Amino acid sequence: MWRKQPTLWRVPPTTPAALDELDRRIVAALHVDGRATWRRIAAVLGQPERTVARRGNQLLEQGHVVIHGMADPRRLGRGEQYLLRATCEPKASWSVTAAIARRTETVFAHLLFGTADLVADIWCPPHRVTALFLQELAAIPGIARIDTLPVLRYVTTLHDWDFGALTQEEVAALREIPSASPWPAPGSPVNLPKQDRMLITALAEDGRRSYDELGRLCGLSEQTAKRRVEAMRRDGLVAIRAVTDPAAVGLPVGAIVWIQSRPDRVETIAAELAAAPYVRYAAVLIGDYQLVADIRLPDKQALQEVLAGAPWTRHARYLQTSLIIDSLKQSDILSGVLHS
Repeated sequence: MWRKQPTLWRVPPTTPAALDELDRRIVAALHVDGRATWRRIAAVLGQPERTVARRGNQLLEQGHVVIHGMADPRRLGRGEQYLLRATCEPKASWSVTAAIARRTETVFAHLLFGTADLVADIWCPPHRVTALFLQELAAIPGIARIDTLPVLRYVTTLHDWDFGALTQEEVAALREIPSASPWPAPGSPVNLPKQDRMLITALAEDGRRSYDELGRLCGLSEQTAKRRVEAMRRDGLVAIRAVTDPAAVGLPVGAIVWIQSRPDRVETIAAELAAAPYVRYAAVLIGDYQLVADIRLPDKQALQEVLAGAPWTRHARYLQTSLIIDSLKQSDILSGVLHS
């Protein structure tokens, strides 16, 4: 089965300062539709098109936001999803996380402070589970322990993240193609025509490529390229994602929260996590923890307030929290520090 190689997320060389309000709103608009024209974004934000185009192109060129197409992993034959958390030998945490991030099976990989040293979201076909988790990953130098938690379903992912910079009316005006939800959707692997696979590869490298360029790269007319891309997006086969450092949009504190819950409270917690703007990713799991959430907040005070008083915490039996100290891969995009 076709498998793309991960592209690079061009992280600025130093921790980015928070963007100003207009840049945050442009980034938020790209989260809604990564292929939205600068003209449409400018109209919705009430700003001059020239200003939005200049600011938007600077954000892309400087690596504050990366737009890429991500194909539905299940329907592209990547198998089923698992959450991996691991502890490492002293001084090996970064190198182990980097090794896991570089694998094509990995969607994200975060370095942590807490009871685990890293967490990664991994897709694996059933026939590869034993070899991948018990042989290949377990043999990475410096890894001490691996816990593999099958994901029953995603509650929310970067595909749906809305960090609150836009009004609901602005989001609706920007969303030209309805958001596929849930994503990835249940379904069997599909056999795509060669040109559709080529389109997906081209979008994975740059999700804002023009239809004219996509057509030339894939041997199609501009109109045919547009029709095929829009059809795959409407079907949920391809999602156009914006990847940005949450610190750049004013949310520098990240945490992974492992949640134990009674079985009859799982769906209640999941619904409340899905509605919270600070939740960037959440999933329902099999194992000692029934749910996990990646939350992003402006400071540790806000994190304490969420853990102490968010509505969903009332339904939890136990929470275990780890701080995210670095992200080496996000949404299939490698951090720029991992040049091969």
